[in-house]
Amino acid sequence: MIAGLRGRVFKVGEDFVLLETPGGAIYKVKVPNFLLSKISKDEEILLYTYTYFSQNGFELYGFEREEELKVFEALLEIPGIGPSMALRVLSDLSISELASAVKTGNVNILKKVKGLGTKKAEMIIFALKDSVFEIGVSDEENQAISEALQALVSLGLDYPKARKLVNMALREGAKTTQEIVMFSLKNKDNIEGGSTL
Repeated sequence: MIAGLRGRVFKVGEDFVLLETPGGAIYKVKVPNFLLSKISKDEEILLYTYTYFSQNGFELYGFEREEELKVFEALLEIPGIGPSMALRVLSDLSISELASAVKTGNVNILKKVKGLGTKKAEMIIFALKDSVFEIGVSDEENQAISEALQALVSLGLDYPKARKLVNMALREGAKTTQEIVMFSLKNKDNIEGGSTL
């Protein structure tokens, strides 16, 4: 099993990166949208990886932090949650949002994830409540993301659009809640019509 990969970002795709290792091998690694918004071509990165085997071969899923990999693995243990849905959860929600949903039993936060209904959201809360969230998730970056999302939604933006704007702001270097919100409001008309970032 490949526990991790360190190398140069050869290409940034829609939901993956091609990572060139020092030995010259290039690996396709699926990663959360949040991570895609932070990295760029030719950047040197380390990914903690999970290898998923299926009848069609195997796929690699990569994460910036070990805590995220731990949550991903915990999600895979839940009946009906495959790697694509687990990755979507970690793409549509920050770790702090997921932790908040689990700790408070807030199903509505989890239902923001595309394709995740009430039953599976309840299963996730039940499965994760006593296992993975002893991890440190309240770092400043996650806090800023959560606060910015709440502010944008309260200002009338729908959640998917707010999430895209936040990702765009992070890609452009915004770090604080105020920087993310200001950038998002300035650029909100640039993604009308559901265009992806």
